[in-house]
Amino acid sequence: MQRFNTARNGYNIDEVNSYIETIEKALAEYREKDSAITSTMINAQVAADNIVKNAHLEAKGMRQETITHLESISESLDKQKGMIGNFERDYNSLIEKYLLNVNEADFKEALGRVDELEVCLKELKEKVE
Repeated sequence: MQRFNTARNGYNIDEVNSYIETIEKALAEYREKDSAITSTMINAQVAADNIVKNAHLEAKGMRQETITHLESISESLDKQKGMIGNFERDYNSLIEKYLLNVNEADFKEALGRVDELEVCLKELKEKVE
């Protein structure tokens, strides 16, 4: 603590005034530093808030892109299911049509040829005997 010399009517005024000036300068320096620190803290908080806000916006955009992409994939899968269903129907229709043709016309023709072969075999057998 600062000690002052005594003068005729109390402490030496020049010494007290000098000490007050020193304290005022130190106080002014501390206030400047406090102001700079406060300003820095405010700027850092604003920057952090902006970073968080931008990150949330970016995440929201990425989430929406992902949803859109997943919906597109889902639509594509639905189309492919439809195409597979159409192929199955067309395939079964062709198989059914082919089987009907084989069952009716082809078998009748085959049986007719077998009958013709039997007749030929009988005729050959008669000639050989």
